[in-house]
Amino acid sequence: MVSRVFFKKYLTGVLVAAFTCGLAMGLTHKVKKAENLYRIALKYGVSIDRLAAFNGIKNKDNLGVGQVLRIPSGKDVSPAANAQRTPKSLRVIIDAGHGGKDRGAVWGGVRESDLNLKVALRVEASLKSRGYPVTMTRRSDVFVDLRRRSQISNRYRNCIFISIHFNATSHTGVKGVETFYVGKRGRFLAKAIQNHLVSNLKVRDRGFKFKRFSVLNDTLCPAVLAECGFISNSYERSRCNSSSYQAAVARSIVSGIEGYDRAY
Repeated sequence: MVSRVFFKKYLTGVLVAAFTCGLAMGLTHKVKKAENLYRIALKYGVSIDRLAAFNGIKNKDNLGVGQVLRIPSGKDVSPAANAQRTPKSLRVIIDAGHGGKDRGAVWGGVRESDLNLKVALRVEASLKSRGYPVTMTRRSDVFVDLRRRSQISNRYRNCIFISIHFNATSHTGVKGVETFYVGKRGRFLAKAIQNHLVSNLKVRDRGFKFKRFSVLNDTLCPAVLAECGFISNSYERSRCNSSSYQAAVARSIVSGIEGYDRAY
């Protein structure tokens, strides 16, 4: 009889300890088919870099179905990170160019529309982790006409519009990045993004330029269109198609946005 009582108490203690340990470990997420680190980070409102570091992930594109990720809690966030997530008043409209039946430029099996969306999702996750409200013109491989893209942006006040693209030309030796804008504030934003792109990507600086693209001209808020590299150039296409390059593009765009936000 004594041994049974002892065993029950022992078992209860083990279960309580396990439960307490589970709570201490915090929230977890089991990776499902077609999920990636960027979507998971976005779902839980944490930055991609923090989620990767918290789980010891070096290759952010190498997640396995069924893999269990630990989600950082507020206790794991430094005061600086908490400050970063202070809600911002500036809304950012992220426009992943092309999509669906409109593939954009296609070179060497690489579709511009796919690259645009990959970078756009990275920018979205990074901005949200910093407290910015974000609206996407598309979040999957769907067609959205140009007028609709501007209409989405024109619903909001105090916002900026960033259209993300990759470039191409029949002159395959051409390389580099360039950013287009309309309006005075658009010029400031374009310059900020262009400078970060050139600095972070170590590519040819093709400048920031005024251009009345309809998706910019029909948008009421400050608007820019970033051409993030030439996929018609074999060397640059290889870089554009890499995860590290896309991450650097996203960081550059976010840095440019933060610079604009501080100025205005």
